[in-house]
Amino acid sequence: MPKVQFIFAIHNHQPVGNFDSVAEEAYQRSYLPFINVLKRYRSVKITLHYTGILYRFFEEKHPEFIDTLRELVAEGRAEILSGGFYEPILAVLPDEDKIGQIRALSDYIRKKLGYDSRGMWLAERVWEPHLPRTIAEAGIDHVVVDDFHFKMAGLRDQDLDGYYLTEELGGLVRIFPGSEKLRYLIPFHPPEESIGFLAALRSTERNRLAVMADDGEKFGVWPETYHTVYEEGWLDRFFALLEQNGEWLETTTFSEYLRKEPARGRTYLPTASYMEMGEWALPTATMMEYDDALTMLKGLPDGGKVRPFIKGGIWRNFLAKYSESNHMHKRMLMVSEKVHRVLEAPGASAKLDRETARMIDHLYQCQCNDSYWHGVFGGLYLPHLRSAVYEHLIQAEYLADRVLKMQGPVLRGKAPGKKAAKDSWLSIERGDFDRDGNEEFMANTELMNIFVDPADGGRITELDWKPRSFNLTNSLTRRREGYHDKIVHAGKEAPAGGAKTIHDRVVVKEEGLQHHLQYDWYTRGSLLDHFLESGVDLASFIRCEYYEAGDFVLGAYGATMRKQRDSAALVLEREGNAAGLRTRICKTIALRASGHAVTVRYEITNLDKEELNTTFGSEFNFSLLAGNAHDRYYDIPGHILDKRNLASLGETNNVRQVSLVDEWLKLSVILAFSHAAVLWRAPVETVSQSEAGFERVYQSSMVMPLWRISLDPGKTWETEITIEIE
Repeated sequence: MPKVQFIFAIHNHQPVGNFDSVAEEAYQRSYLPFINVLKRYRSVKITLHYTGILYRFFEEKHPEFIDTLRELVAEGRAEILSGGFYEPILAVLPDEDKIGQIRALSDYIRKKLGYDSRGMWLAERVWEPHLPRTIAEAGIDHVVVDDFHFKMAGLRDQDLDGYYLTEELGGLVRIFPGSEKLRYLIPFHPPEESIGFLAALRSTERNRLAVMADDGEKFGVWPETYHTVYEEGWLDRFFALLEQNGEWLETTTFSEYLRKEPARGRTYLPTASYMEMGEWALPTATMMEYDDALTMLKGLPDGGKVRPFIKGGIWRNFLAKYSESNHMHKRMLMVSEKVHRVLEAPGASAKLDRETARMIDHLYQCQCNDSYWHGVFGGLYLPHLRSAVYEHLIQAEYLADRVLKMQGPVLRGKAPGKKAAKDSWLSIERGDFDRDGNEEFMANTELMNIFVDPADGGRITELDWKPRSFNLTNSLTRRREGYHDKIVHAGKEAPAGGAKTIHDRVVVKEEGLQHHLQYDWYTRGSLLDHFLESGVDLASFIRCEYYEAGDFVLGAYGATMRKQRDSAALVLEREGNAAGLRTRICKTIALRASGHAVTVRYEITNLDKEELNTTFGSEFNFSLLAGNAHDRYYDIPGHILDKRNLASLGETNNVRQVSLVDEWLKLSVILAFSHAAVLWRAPVETVSQSEAGFERVYQSSMVMPLWRISLDPGKTWETEITIEIE
């Protein structure tokens, strides 16, 4: 008698850089209780995926959990899926890294669990048609995506009770459709509804397949789910119903099903992810129109039939939507290219076995997907996740540079009167690193990286301090998001009616959150050149509710590079308007091979025939991760601050120096001014959504020295700013 075959696939993941306490809570509230319930139902088979991040967490904190998984595998009750070790979006990685990430996790599973995994979880189900070739080359036979992918290719519900073949240039892969309907039923509706859905698939002609493939965290970690899934017994009831209906319903695994059943046919899937991702990837204005269109569709009798043909955006559009994401991605590609140059150098890997392994691991960690995008989870909006990407990126690059530093335009560093340090170097690169059609500059020393974008205000886009593997300018621009309108109507209390999918929750985590919705008109960075009229105060400036009296913030600067034996200077020049008069700014960024400071020299010249009277400010944004921690604070010599935490707001007169101190990281960023300045300081905070609700997030500290200048025609005003890192 034909049966309904049911594959229950659970994906479990924590981002690189997430707090250990978060992983521990997920273990206690989801990963462990789920397996403990499963063990009581011996006829229920399960498919499990854990990312390499979690396996390492288990090994360090809960090795007994690895033993339990090994037992389930040995008993034939659990299938283990492979995937990218650090859960990258495979489609946007170089092919060598796609294959390397998958093989790394497959090798781990084989070694630790004794299982030869031929199936994989695809991070965020981001599929592109070129993937089958590299997936197959990595040793993978099958992969699960959403039924939405198949429907976009023209297949219908009745076609999706099995798997299909697809290929690319000879690389053959079997693809399974995960049910969107089951994703929303489990575990948010009574388990009987899921059994009813499966019962509707029964056939007297052949076995039919249903797949539920989704996040394991929704079984205990997502809001209210621990209570419903475990305390109220949802999972126990569901597993019991699976066993009670064994006459017509059978749990299976992907690999077991492949041995028993032929493919339904061949198909070629379009570029896609799950349905919600298509909405999040759209530009904000379009995202809101898309949401309106879906609401209209739901009101139509045949709206469900039309739905698959309205697909939204694709994952890569996050790189267009968020310049910070694009910058991280292109930096990752730069580092990957360096790493593979090391690997391809004759004899290099043989001489550097341990360091090579470390270098590759750091590269793979900086490819973890969470920090590169934003949807219902915090993702890109969480500074500690972005910081983790940069930490591993910088470490991988440093290890590669140690091998490659003598290749290309490298200046060996030598401090006056001293022998050159063994590992000291200074290299200057220029090129379109972020692929925006304009040339950028990168200065790379043993201690620092500094990226400058002349075409976008001559701003510093990245300043890395390598001794701490830390990007000091890792801020985020405040943007309008499609969900911001919901905040005004949201409540602090969880919606009634028990656990809801995170896509249906509208909850704010603090009162008055709507008053913090402020948006920038330029991309956050450092060394941004502002001209302000009298009457502009700090409050209006940080709210972006003021008149900018110059055109330099978004203006393109010309750039020339000057190099000496152990030092380099980038000269940026632009003629524009300030306070209605023709003005030229020349700013020179200088650094030394073995130094831990960057010097910026400003020359502002009045090119007009009238006297220039204005206020000039140079804006910096430094991200030290915690705005209200007691061990992260401002220090201004000669001044006592009422509040000195990094999220404080204030104006201080007659400042020659300001330090941003991070005792936890054991570093300080010191700005010193050759002319005393009025100093503005203010937090840059965003309002974003997460699975727990809407929240305010500290992104960085804006620091801006200001000078009142009066210049006769043809005259030049000069000042110098030193950025020192201790």
